Amino acid sequence: DLNLAYQYDADFHVAFAMIAFTTIVFGLCVFGISIGLWNMDPGRDSIIYRVTNQRIKKDQ
Repeated sequence: DLNLAYQYDADFHVAFAMIAFTTIVFGLCVFGISIGLWNMDPGRDSIIYRVTNQRIKKDQ
């Protein structure tokens, strides 16, 4: 019996699947947030821009 291959742990594929799934989900979340921020319209009358504009006016 000349099996010279390294004996991997039985749960190695489970750990790889968890890390791969987490990485893919994190990447998709970052991509989705990036697309959302890219398409955000500063001219639109939204709550985000109303709050920030009022604070800027109060400071000046």
